[in-house]
Amino acid sequence: MQMAWATDQGSPERPNEDFVAAAPGAVVVIDGCGLPLDTDLGCVHGTAWYARSLGTRLLARLTDSMGTAPQAGPPVGPPEGAHRPARRPLVARLAGAIADVAASHRATCDLGLATTPAATVLALRVRGDVLDYLVLADSTLLIDGTEFLQEITGGHVYAAADPGVAEHAITGTIPLRDLRRAFLLTDGATRLVDEFGLTDWPGLVQLIDEHGPGGLIGHTRDTERTDPEGDRWPRNKIHDDATLAIVSL
Repeated sequence: MQMAWATDQGSPERPNEDFVAAAPGAVVVIDGCGLPLDTDLGCVHGTAWYARSLGTRLLARLTDSMGTAPQAGPPVGPPEGAHRPARRPLVARLAGAIADVAASHRATCDLGLATTPAATVLALRVRGDVLDYLVLADSTLLIDGTEFLQEITGGHVYAAADPGVAEHAITGTIPLRDLRRAFLLTDGATRLVDEFGLTDWPGLVQLIDEHGPGGLIGHTRDTERTDPEGDRWPRNKIHDDATLAIVSL
């Protein structure tokens, strides 16, 4: 497994609230939910700390179990046929990581507030001859297979202080023989498709192939600067934190 990545801070007024990390056979990308700067989070640490803490704990839990062989069962196929609710090996890992972070700052922070730090989650893990994936909330996983390109974006339930939200994640398992690459993108890196409508997912992959992960983010920034007031593309943030990780399998 090989990985290349790029990230860019969206605003000088706040730290980059995205997080990316990898270990042999596992990758995690987290996008902290950036609320307005005057929002009371009830947390002395902040959203960037939460994203970093969740990401490192999740990566540790993924690598702790990487020696586990795939369970016996019917063969799995591309993402559209790969979801098997009875076998979701990454959900417990995410739930445990959320619980770990909550325990680490419950004594100093009010985790009951609706504005408590929260994040989206993308995770991949190689397990034997298969790849497990998990998508929670509105970051995007693009799976580039030998015969398909599949986009997977979650809903609007975010990781925060309740481990139970891990059950809302989209998960699946795909044979490595069916895969070439996977792209893990926070929503700041998918704007050209899902917010600006200037290309589609195959077009985004082509941009990445031509210019690399940093080039894609640079192109996104150039596009954002053509609309500095958000008139053409109304949006909460003129520039958002943007992160892209490319995993070659």
